[in-house]
Amino acid sequence: MLPRWFKEYLSFHRTERRGFYILCAVLITLISFNIYQRFFWKSSWEEMKLEFGPSIIEFTEKQDSIKENRDAPQPWIPKAIDYFQFDPNTLDSAGWVALGFSPKQSAAIIKYRHAGAVFRKSEDVKKLFVVDEAKYAELEPYIIIKELPVESKPRKEFKEYEPKKERKFEPIIVELNAADTTQLQQLHGIGSSFAKRIVKYRELLGGYTSKEQVLEVYGMDSARYLPIAESLLIDTTYRVRININTADFKTLLRHPYLNKNQVNAIINYRKQHGLFSSLEELAKIHLINDEALFKIKPYLKVD
Repeated sequence: MLPRWFKEYLSFHRTERRGFYILCAVLITLISFNIYQRFFWKSSWEEMKLEFGPSIIEFTEKQDSIKENRDAPQPWIPKAIDYFQFDPNTLDSAGWVALGFSPKQSAAIIKYRHAGAVFRKSEDVKKLFVVDEAKYAELEPYIIIKELPVESKPRKEFKEYEPKKERKFEPIIVELNAADTTQLQQLHGIGSSFAKRIVKYRELLGGYTSKEQVLEVYGMDSARYLPIAESLLIDTTYRVRININTADFKTLLRHPYLNKNQVNAIINYRKQHGLFSSLEELAKIHLINDEALFKIKPYLKVD
């Protein structure tokens, strides 16, 4: 009788038995595959040549031909370079080839020279990318550079300074409330854009009452205004006035001198106290101070 512990040691659980069977199946498959390929596959080089022989032979011959051409001496390289004295500024491509450079390198040197390069001393030859220190050491004793002609620059003729003539604008008079954009452009410094802005602001105001109002036009400053101030004229009889007793919210708000809060205050005052009897009543509205009343008063009326 075997001891109990030994029997338990040799026994397998269901999961262990399943793993053991799978392992055995894998090993048998691998062994069978190895035997199969040994007897049935053509693995030798000779057998592959029978099937792929023509292609392999052709490829091998091409590789051998390329190697032979690479190892063969190039026809443009002389076995022994016979150095001679030369001027790098005038030597042609055949001369550079005779000094041991390839035709491609020689063409590059000629192209570099045609681009404007000039060799003024022998050390300038080292600027060529095809010339290293060793090659320059071989060429240096044979480099002879002829003296280059000095290019004389033409002397500039002296011209007397002539001050720039300032453009003169003939004085004109423009009436702001009647002028169109073409007339406004005749003013110094006023182009098409400013002329359109001046006309548009005039329409929003209801006409200019003073020429200083031009400074309120978008983009206008004193530097542009002062040169044209003497040319501006105002006809104060041309004004469009708003009746504050009948005008609605949009009509009053369209005017540049009134804001939303002031317009609401005017309408609310009119609802609470009735129609305005005079423009002076606007002073009773706390949102309209003396300065604001002075500006807006010429554009309002009471009927």
